[in-house]
Amino acid sequence: MLAKTIGRLIAAMSPRSDNYFRLFDELTACTVRGAKLLAKMTSVRDPVAFEQLFVDIQRAEGDADKVTSSIFITLHKSFITPFDRWEIKELAKALDDMIDCIEDIPQRAKLYGAGSFTPEMAALGQITLRAAEKVQEAVALLSDMKNAERILKICQEIGGIESEADSVMRAGMERLFAESTEARKLIRDKELYELFEEAVDRSEDVADVIHGVVLERI
Repeated sequence: MLAKTIGRLIAAMSPRSDNYFRLFDELTACTVRGAKLLAKMTSVRDPVAFEQLFVDIQRAEGDADKVTSSIFITLHKSFITPFDRWEIKELAKALDDMIDCIEDIPQRAKLYGAGSFTPEMAALGQITLRAAEKVQEAVALLSDMKNAERILKICQEIGGIESEADSVMRAGMERLFAESTEARKLIRDKELYELFEEAVDRSEDVADVIHGVVLERI
């Protein structure tokens, strides 16, 4: 009886485990916001509009950093967690890595200076957004393992999106090397293609973490 009472008191004083799900939802919202801005940026030609979108993407990434920090602080204070502590850390890190990669794209584009995104990059921007939205959908279902089958299906869909990104990236690279001889453009576009691919790859990393969390509990 005493042990149960002590357990209830400790649980009451600890941050609620459902706070993690709220924080993860906030983190995926930041990622989707950044991905939407990036997708919009790939069709922008006006330098002023590019700069404003870049500022907005940086703001989304900064907000994501704050949420990630809150997750780690909550984890440090929590007695009860919905998943193993290492799983929570891995999921938070994977989500944060995704928005970091999204921000890296305009960072690098800005570094190289003027130059529009290619049609393949615009397609990759849309693919990145779709991947982020699928991640958001999967994370939103994690609070109830009755959703396990649906979550695992979404993880498979994210893998399919990653394969699609690889195909688009290869097509863009083939066209780049076939049509361009300018060293600056070759270096710039090649690196941007790789960064787009990495952003989508990070969504698959998130899916892998989620997949493991679900499999351990069904």
